Amino acid sequence: MQDAVRPSEQRARRAFAQGYQTWSALHRISSEETDLWRDCLQRMRTAFPDHPRLPQNVKADKNFRNVALVKATTTWLAANEVDHLPPFKDESTFYVAWDKPTKMILTADGRHSSATLPDIFGKHSRHIPVLLQAWAYILSARWADLVPGAHLFRHDISLSNGNTSRSPPEHNSKSPVTINLGAVSEGAAQWWTALLSVERGWSATMSNKEGRCLHSPWSISLESEIPILISVKGKSTASASADVSTTLSEAYSYLAEYCSVHRIDDDVYLASLAGALMIPASKYDGRSIALPVPDAHWGGNDKTLREGRAGWWNIDLGAAAWTGTLMSFIQMPVPQFATDTRSISRADECRLLYLCHDINYTIPPLFPFPPFGSTAIEDTNIEVHEHILCGWDHSLRFSHLTWHCSDGTKVQQDPKVPIMATRLKNGVLQGSVPEEEVDYEEYDSEDENSEMVTRNIFTWLRGDDGFPVAERAIREHEWIDNLDSEDDEPIEGDVHSSFDGHLHGWLLETSTQRSNSI
Repeated sequence: MQDAVRPSEQRARRAFAQGYQTWSALHRISSEETDLWRDCLQRMRTAFPDHPRLPQNVKADKNFRNVALVKATTTWLAANEVDHLPPFKDESTFYVAWDKPTKMILTADGRHSSATLPDIFGKHSRHIPVLLQAWAYILSARWADLVPGAHLFRHDISLSNGNTSRSPPEHNSKSPVTINLGAVSEGAAQWWTALLSVERGWSATMSNKEGRCLHSPWSISLESEIPILISVKGKSTASASADVSTTLSEAYSYLAEYCSVHRIDDDVYLASLAGALMIPASKYDGRSIALPVPDAHWGGNDKTLREGRAGWWNIDLGAAAWTGTLMSFIQMPVPQFATDTRSISRADECRLLYLCHDINYTIPPLFPFPPFGSTAIEDTNIEVHEHILCGWDHSLRFSHLTWHCSDGTKVQQDPKVPIMATRLKNGVLQGSVPEEEVDYEEYDSEDENSEMVTRNIFTWLRGDDGFPVAERAIREHEWIDNLDSEDDEPIEGDVHSSFDGHLHGWLLETSTQRSNSI
């Protein structure tokens, strides 16, 4: 007898093989295309033209002890004509300050680094940890310009004979790493010394309502297992004045000067910026960043891939729209249906439920994967039924973002056109993909991830109106049957679609918008 939910062994193995071969092909392509990383870096300047930008004087919520928040209102379009399906809004929240800076550790032991990458930048790879410190300061300086009440300081760090940045005493016996700045100004030497000091040479902070100090998303607390020396060509320089700041433009010029001295090309420059932009991701997760000392390889973090294997993705439809990324099946457009359509896919049913935005469907499904199968039109709820037959286009499109400023004004940011992310179907690559021998060692036919995702999407889809009679086998399946319900009566009715089915509303004790729920 065919299982109502779990795929057959043959289909499950076929899906596993497709995924295995797709990822293998992607790995092979990325390995063979030696310029792929360079193309990706060069796209950074134009990759996200519609990404929101913090306006001047943005209003920050400082009521929390450990974070400061900025909120904006995102407006979405559900159809081409607003009179057909009205736009809806949701709130986007951005963390703009934390109670602690992100710890960054320069380690001499490559095994302690977060990860390693191929040395695609050659000898210039050793400069990336240094450049990353500079970008962290520059991004924090820009933050201080935009957020009311934020301040940027560079603290007094001694610079003796043009040469020192102290490290922890226990590491003083190790041979130091020397960072050569060349012939630079006193201001540049002081700035680099502050950046590469383990004594918190700079800070970008604001205060919450209680007066507690909060740090910018790019604030760093640097630790180094090896002493770092600053080498300046020319005369000695005196110590910096206490609590002064290097402006954004000055810091940017010092960074450009360093790149010129060491003939660092655009790829390394952009790779360092890419790394710095991800510092808030580590701060959000409460993780430290471990990088090799400046004369070694550097790398990233594989946390995203590890979470992906467990089926956990954070679905942020705003971020998906701003970056032109397809994060969830809910973003795909709903096709126009013929007048004689008898059923629609459950994926399209979910999309229409979300676009109609009934009070029970204001939050998108937790996971990005669409449900399997289809639903008879007479088994859909009233709103979905109406829009299946209306003849209009329906799709989720980002309209605009509205920022709230501290003076009570609002700043609206619009994309060039309403954004709707599309791409080829997952698992399909352009051109022919040579088949690879599939290693089934990791294959698990009783995968708990599949059970979790399946139960979740059916809870989202049927949690308000209940399951139609035609889905009795799905409702009683072991993957679904443990849903919380106070109605333990056996399911009644024949397994077919009918307007005359028995009404239960067994889930959440709500009235249904479907005529034949169980």
